[in-house]
Amino acid sequence: MKASSFLILPLLISCASGTNLISTIEKEDNFFLCFPTANNSYSMLSMEEKIEIQKKIALEKDKRNLDCSKFTNLLSAEENLKNINQQELDRRINKCRYRGEPCRYE
Repeated sequence: MKASSFLILPLLISCASGTNLISTIEKEDNFFLCFPTANNSYSMLSMEEKIEIQKKIALEKDKRNLDCSKFTNLLSAEENLKNINQQELDRRINKCRYRGEPCRYE
């Protein structure tokens, strides 16, 4: 009996997460409304649930008069990590910022 209840619980939670997300669209921040795929809960929903939530998101974006173009300056985590790694490599080899080669102090 206990084993079957452990199997049913995740199913109920996964089915309820779509409904829970729909009911909280009005409370979500602007970033979520522009990029819902960044949310793990959204990514795990079925296509039908995503379509339903996208309808609600579109209405909420219109209500807030939201312009998602202000988020275009944000780099992805991968691009940001590449930039950090490149800066660290440049620092370690003493690469000059202006000449693009190792700095020489003669």
